[in-house]
Amino acid sequence: MPSTNDRARAAGDPSASVNVLVAASIDKSPKVRAAVAENPSTPPEVLAQLVEDGRWQVRYAVAENPSSEACRIAMSCSDPDVRGLAAQRDDLSRAQIDQILRDPAHSVRERLSEVTTDDEVLRRLASDPHPAVRASLALNEALPLDVLETLAHDKSARVRSAAAASRRLPAETLTAMAKDRSVQVQWSVLVSNPERLDLAAEIAEHPDAMNAGQARSQLERPEDFTRVLGAVDPVQPDGNEQCPEVGK
Repeated sequence: MPSTNDRARAAGDPSASVNVLVAASIDKSPKVRAAVAENPSTPPEVLAQLVEDGRWQVRYAVAENPSSEACRIAMSCSDPDVRGLAAQRDDLSRAQIDQILRDPAHSVRERLSEVTTDDEVLRRLASDPHPAVRASLALNEALPLDVLETLAHDKSARVRSAAAASRRLPAETLTAMAKDRSVQVQWSVLVSNPERLDLAAEIAEHPDAMNAGQARSQLERPEDFTRVLGAVDPVQPDGNEQCPEVGK
């Protein structure tokens, strides 16, 4: 009997016959079945069977199959993770995008929010009822700045935190967010924008011990936190050239 690798190689061959693909689709090895699932020549009825396979790698392979039929089938899968993978494809039709926007699983809509560059879709996702979707959207660099500003004032601290982490908000918006009622948001402002030493100085005086301690660390050793950003100009507290002594 051919080895698993040999069977998988044959199953992934776009020139393989339908009979070979059908036989490989029920192979005992998930590696072989995944190869069939990813083969653009695999018939739709076989893909429909494989998209509900008991092994995740086989189901995922259907979503990664480049054929348009595979995309359609993946979007009908009972596994929301498979639908989420399909949501990140770049060959989605408008009807398929609308289907994703109506998907009952927020994780599927979240996957779309991470990658879409369509202005209309971005704005629709900004009104999604689930905060996880809006939070992922805030980190999408294609998001228009006016929509990001709206998310910076979202009712969910999770969403506001993501907006603060985007590093695209205007300086004055971050300044206001340093006073946010949520310590989670304050933390995001602090650690995502370490060059804003003026905000670190403010947060160092806040009552939350974890945030205040982090802020003091950033003030004492700013280069430890800003070097990952490359060349940035720190914003000093009160416009001073030097950081104030902290912890005194």
